[in-house]
Amino acid sequence: MKKFRLTASALKNSVVFLRSANWILIAIGWVAALYAYPRLPGRMALWFNFFSRNLLQVDKSVLFFLYPLSQTLIFLGLSFFIQRFFLNKKRPGEKLAAANEIQEERSLELNREFLWLALIFVNLIFIHLQTSVIFLSHGLASRINPYYFYAIFGILVMLVPYYRMRKKLFLKK
Repeated sequence: MKKFRLTASALKNSVVFLRSANWILIAIGWVAALYAYPRLPGRMALWFNFFSRNLLQVDKSVLFFLYPLSQTLIFLGLSFFIQRFFLNKKRPGEKLAAANEIQEERSLELNREFLWLALIFVNLIFIHLQTSVIFLSHGLASRINPYYFYAIFGILVMLVPYYRMRKKLFLKK
């Protein structure tokens, strides 16, 4: 039986897959908004209070598109910011030995994988908020589903120790 080895090329493939998944989720958010908007009732929910049942209801408005727009802008901003400031290959003037350079490249790819996976869960949070507003507007729900929201957020938080442990194991090899 073949042993699976986590190589830099396997990490690069997963990074490409995760990046593509993020763009698909952005597209899903926009498609859902464009599909739902004409079908929204005359009075729609725009925002909800997480701690009470009070809804902010307004006449049907293009402000509904703030959800996919926010999703897109936050995704682009976070991905740019993190790649620019936290995923730099080397610091200026720093020279690495060949073995350290390979290890540094593997570490960088693992960090990229973590970034794109974490952003998937950020996108899922936005999609959940948007679909909750749609359901609330149609009267199909009485509030946001807190279990789903907290589960997504909890998984996002649990990714940090998981990737730290994975990085230590990966870099030992």
